[in-house]
Amino acid sequence: MEKVLKREEIEEKYKWNLKDIYENTSEFNKDLKYVENNLDDLNKLKEKAFDNKESFEKYIKKDEELSRKIYKLDVYASLYSDEDKNVKEGQILLSKVESLYTKYSSLTADFIPNLLKQDEKKIMGYLDTQFLKDYKHTFENIFREKSHTLSSSEEKLISSYSRVLGGSSETASYLLNTDVHFKDVTDEKGVSHELTESLYPIYIRSNDRALRKSTFENLYDGYKNILNSLTSTYSNTCMCDSVTRKVRGYNSSLEMYLYSKNISTKLYDNLIKTVRNNLDTLYEYYDLKKKALGLSEYHLYDTYATISKMPDKKYTIEEAKDIVRKALSIMGDEYIEALDKEFNERWIDVYPNTGKRGGGYQTGTYDTHPYILLNFNGTLNDVSTLAHESGHAMHTYFANKYNPFINSNYPIFLAEIASTTNELLLSYYMYDHAETDEEKKYILNERLDLYKATIYRQTMFAEFEKYAHLLSDKDEAITGEDLCDYYYKLNKDYFGPNVVVDDSIRYEWERIPHFYTPFYVYQYATSLSIASYIADNIIKGTKVFKEKYIEFLKKSGTDYPLNILKIIGIDLNDTKVFESALNMFKDTLKELEKLYK
Repeated sequence: MEKVLKREEIEEKYKWNLKDIYENTSEFNKDLKYVENNLDDLNKLKEKAFDNKESFEKYIKKDEELSRKIYKLDVYASLYSDEDKNVKEGQILLSKVESLYTKYSSLTADFIPNLLKQDEKKIMGYLDTQFLKDYKHTFENIFREKSHTLSSSEEKLISSYSRVLGGSSETASYLLNTDVHFKDVTDEKGVSHELTESLYPIYIRSNDRALRKSTFENLYDGYKNILNSLTSTYSNTCMCDSVTRKVRGYNSSLEMYLYSKNISTKLYDNLIKTVRNNLDTLYEYYDLKKKALGLSEYHLYDTYATISKMPDKKYTIEEAKDIVRKALSIMGDEYIEALDKEFNERWIDVYPNTGKRGGGYQTGTYDTHPYILLNFNGTLNDVSTLAHESGHAMHTYFANKYNPFINSNYPIFLAEIASTTNELLLSYYMYDHAETDEEKKYILNERLDLYKATIYRQTMFAEFEKYAHLLSDKDEAITGEDLCDYYYKLNKDYFGPNVVVDDSIRYEWERIPHFYTPFYVYQYATSLSIASYIADNIIKGTKVFKEKYIEFLKKSGTDYPLNILKIIGIDLNDTKVFESALNMFKDTLKELEKLYK
């Protein structure tokens, strides 16, 4: 095992350059102080904001100036903290920004309720100045939600209770990360191993079937022991949403979460319906894995076992960049020019170091450029992560470059499309350039698992969420037994008749943290579906499609997400795109079946 270096031991060219945001913490503190000193001015401008057009514009300008600086401060503090958690200064900077944001939020919380008391025509009439015209979509959306917005005092009350109402998520986090305990697991030689959540993904993919079985059963036994506690936290989350949706006048919790994006519940139901209509292909995939593993019975603890060997080859970061660049060159010159900036101008923090945050992500400030955190170890998966995060970075880069600040932040519904498109383009490129059948098998397996985990599994989660929230919306009791029974039934449906659905799986819902961010997971499935449609058209060379795709990346938050998708010919109110993605899954499976035959 290679030694993890200290941060100072890593070459500067492999670290992101935070000086592009602030030269040093003194400059950071200057902006922090500036915002603090200007909050009183913002409050004074707010008191007169609706008097006339000039007063309104002054308030919006000052609000944008301060929120833009807070955004910049937050990105710097977060990146500084994440590069080495052992450096206390990063935590101190983060704490300062959080405190400042709390003050800012408290001061501005009543602006929208007071805005909605105004005549809509008068306010929209203010938006004819050079600066305010960019706010047209923002204010149209605010007034669209008028019937669901409460009075100023009620909104302040809800805002002040938001931390308390969100406490279930925090309690669940403690239960999941510290209070759940697992028995040791045993491999086929009778050797015991410690089991933790971080070790579970390793054991469940092992070639040792006895270890997989023991891991599966012992993990869910641990969750069975805290079923009542996690039923309580999750039912409280559902009940809080039900109360809020009633107070705000929505027909359901699902409608409440989709309304702000101007998305109908029909889209959510279309996704579930289409995936259910295509479960037979997923069953075929499990049949193939069963044969490849040589099993007479195929259990849930076998579904993560690998049937292809990961290539031994290791990549340098320079090789990874070269591969990603070649895979994405199909996008055209403008895209590659931006990608070269990312690769050559220290946007990326490449290697792991002691104290560094794990995983990978992309973030950015409007006033500089995107930043990417990696923990690159040279595997093929690390190359894929670079492609994925570069997709986010390019989306952010184009969004910031071609939009004013108010429209630069693309909605969450669109956030995973660019990243997953890059993953797919890389997968097809790597397959075309694979040197052996074993490499091809591995690449196809990884692609199939991406679809299984992102479309099929997340849609199953979406069904579960809908069921739980519907119980709450109907004021019916949510019991652990009901949740477990329904989750078990869903697994029976999604894994099919040829997979033994072990009873322990009924407790799996307890360990899914995304359920505390309601109606979020379906967006993973929609994003991969859209990305499949995009990648397919780019690979086929559909006329002017890649130009339309770049235009899509530039549009960002200028309109509702479903309207922005129309730029690339996507209408999610029908099932065409979902069906197209599932056909790509089917075609990939056929390719893999040929290799195994």
